[in-house]
Amino acid sequence: MRERLSTLGFRLRLALTILALALFVIFLLQNTAAMRVHFLFFEADIASAIVIVVTSLLGFIAGVLLTLNWQRQRHKGQASKGSGEGG
Repeated sequence: MRERLSTLGFRLRLALTILALALFVIFLLQNTAAMRVHFLFFEADIASAIVIVVTSLLGFIAGVLLTLNWQRQRHKGQASKGSGEGG
């Protein structure tokens, strides 16, 4: 039964991921107009789809880094609890 639930969960996550990616691609395709971007000393006319992709990637990378940091701190906390109780 556990294998069935994990398979169902995997399929659900896969379906939701595919749906989210499809919606993201549709959103990009509908936002191809050029826009002026100002950032610090940088100024350019760029397709809004490129701006959306770049900011999405930056957000994704930030999320991954924060998650890895959180997991590392959690693992470190569990290791210190385990060594403290054993003594």
